Amino acid sequence: MIKKILFALGIATLVVIAQSFVDSNISSVKDDSKGPVKWYTFEEAVNLQKKNPKPIMVDIYTSWCGPCKMMSKNTFGNAIIAKYLNEHYYPVKFDAETRDSVKFNGYVFANKNPQGTQRPVHDFAVSILDGKLSYPSIVFLNEDIKKIHTLVGYHQAEQFEPVMKFLGSGIYKTATYEEFQKTFVAEIKAPEPAPFPGK
Repeated sequence: MIKKILFALGIATLVVIAQSFVDSNISSVKDDSKGPVKWYTFEEAVNLQKKNPKPIMVDIYTSWCGPCKMMSKNTFGNAIIAKYLNEHYYPVKFDAETRDSVKFNGYVFANKNPQGTQRPVHDFAVSILDGKLSYPSIVFLNEDIKKIHTLVGYHQAEQFEPVMKFLGSGIYKTATYEEFQKTFVAEIKAPEPAPFPGK
């Protein structure tokens, strides 16, 4: 009986240690908006788009979202991804819980939740995600600021590259994603799988 209790305590301790390791690793990944991508506010992107039309990509994130931080570091921190986004899009980073208002098409989106509300969602995040709140969510808008596609969840650079180029190049207007993939040549190579351990 004592051995079972000690075994159970040992397992519980390992779970707590593993969880704290995962949490500390996620929290150490900073949501760095000063990385290689030139980020704009949504209003800035809309104004720039009027002068020089390009698609807009909106990264909807929150400060507490571990996968959002990982995507900022690993995907948007990738030089190839950043270069393409800077050249072919107006990239927007939007905190779904910000208190800043957003003006668009004569309407002011705001965070109307009282101060102290746990996870107070901004109206703009609700609107652009059609109420399907999941972080990170990457929303692609065309030159007319109409939604093309929403990519939900964490995507590594090699997974994000073809989607970003399919939508950013305008190929989606004349071909399916499956057709595009047949001729797509990736610049970002997937990491080599680790060799099988042992002899």
